[in-house]
Amino acid sequence: MLKRIPYVQGIVWLMILFVVPLPLIQALALELPAAYASEALAIQWGSIAYVWFLAAIYLSTRPKWLDRMIGLPSVYFIHGVLSLFAIGLAYLHKAGTQSFGLIKQTGDWAFDLFVGLVLYSLVFMAGWLTNRSRRLRQIKRLLERVFHHELSVWLHRLNLVAVLLVFIHVQLISYVTAITAYIWLFNGYTAVVMGLYLWQKYRQVWRLLRAQLVATRQLTTNFVELTFQLQHPRQLKVAAGDYVFLKFPKISGLRELHPFSVVNAVDDDGVVVLAIRGDGDFTRQVQTVAVGSQARLMGSYGRFTTLLQERPHDRLVLIGGGSGVVPLLAVIAANPTVNIDLYYTAHTEAQLIYARELQQRATAHPKLTLHVQTGRFDIQQTVAEFAPLATVYLISGPAAMGRAWQRALAQQGVAAKDVYYEEFNW
Repeated sequence: MLKRIPYVQGIVWLMILFVVPLPLIQALALELPAAYASEALAIQWGSIAYVWFLAAIYLSTRPKWLDRMIGLPSVYFIHGVLSLFAIGLAYLHKAGTQSFGLIKQTGDWAFDLFVGLVLYSLVFMAGWLTNRSRRLRQIKRLLERVFHHELSVWLHRLNLVAVLLVFIHVQLISYVTAITAYIWLFNGYTAVVMGLYLWQKYRQVWRLLRAQLVATRQLTTNFVELTFQLQHPRQLKVAAGDYVFLKFPKISGLRELHPFSVVNAVDDDGVVVLAIRGDGDFTRQVQTVAVGSQARLMGSYGRFTTLLQERPHDRLVLIGGGSGVVPLLAVIAANPTVNIDLYYTAHTEAQLIYARELQQRATAHPKLTLHVQTGRFDIQQTVAEFAPLATVYLISGPAAMGRAWQRALAQQGVAAKDVYYEEFNW
């Protein structure tokens, strides 16, 4: 992923890594007392690390404007890698400065807490990493019997405690608080990020869309379709291929938000259909929820429709693996006049969910061509047969499959801007 960072994502990285910390760097450089010149670089490392931790907290609020620009999976990727970078700078700060008493204690407590949370998150909340490591996936499956989704979310919030400890740590350093410009910026950055974070949490508790579970349907073993009726239908705008976050506030284990792709085109009737495979503790439990239960929805998120609006195209190639076909169903329904090729695969025939519905759609949609099979496609051969039309490629499915198709398309000369893989990696 790092080898081919899209242009807009590169700009986001540039802003976070260099532009946002720059005012604090400048303020320290101009007014840091000469007596601390030997520690100046280490002090700067600590200041930059704090700004990066604040940026990571802001990204955890799932800003919609950023999702539409680079996609929420990329936002989470930046969030995770940025935290690792900040830990590295925090270590350099810790190693290059001397402090005593409460100043040292608050700094050490914050550092230890950040390290522990980062290590925990790399296993339980960093799908962009666990999807690439078989060993980490095995460790995660073993430990999530105890460290379930709801607990992981709460533990992740301890990052706020670590940030508070760093904030106190800085307020106790007299020569830093004497630098008026710096301390105003430091406090201002903290206030803005914490304000945005608290506003988002307020919305998640009191402003989420209310919905009722009105029907369930078993699609296949370990795969259930849930149908919800929104209380206020027009408040939720869902584009084709989007996903929403779901929780059941009155059911233990399901009180924290979890993302799921939307199967249907959501219109004024306020019906939202989700298809959920039982991969983790949340997704297994949610399949047993009784009809009539009250739910909350947040969304929607996703870049499929945004990409199609940005890229002129004569043809769509949709590539889905297993449950990855779910968002592609809505994309097909939203583009009845476009030539569409759907390549859909799963390990077994039973896992080809919605196969019958796709056959029915192909009958009603003369421009839809289905390529459905169990087992993998010969990707290199398939890509070589693509006609050189103005084509957009949308990929949805397991990480290994998505990366294999991306590599094959790149080798065939397809521009990166015409390919989008929405990696469901959390």
